[in-house]
Amino acid sequence: MKVKRTGLSLAVLAVAALSAVSIAAQEGKKTEAKTRSGIEAGYRGFTLTLPGTQLAFLNKGDRVDVLVTFEAKMKDDVKEKVTATILQNVVIVAIRPPAKFEDNGAVELEVNPNEGQYAALSVQQGSVHLLVRAEGDTEMKPMEMASFRKLFR
Repeated sequence: MKVKRTGLSLAVLAVAALSAVSIAAQEGKKTEAKTRSGIEAGYRGFTLTLPGTQLAFLNKGDRVDVLVTFEAKMKDDVKEKVTATILQNVVIVAIRPPAKFEDNGAVELEVNPNEGQYAALSVQQGSVHLLVRAEGDTEMKPMEMASFRKLFR
């Protein structure tokens, strides 16, 4: 049974905007065809290169959130590193671990076309991290971007 994916939380990666929005995604009903790689019809496979240390605890079928850390120009023209959750509840369809733990490997995520665009943009914008969700945790939540300035006010 495919779990519903009702939206995606986006943090605007451009300097101009620093808010998260939710975009409605495809309702999660099983469809008739899957590709050879196990990706459901209507979705795409997005391959993300990650260090072996991030891949160590991931498994095929896990659900993850995708975070990106990047430098943003704040309202007072000061540049600051921020982290934003840009995708939520994304399924891992394959993992390619590296030969050595300290090398890079890859993870393939099942994304809808909109999510794929934001995943590609994230890789170009900053460093990407995955957070593994607990089994059964599929709820989508609005996420505020994290910054040390907010943390230490």
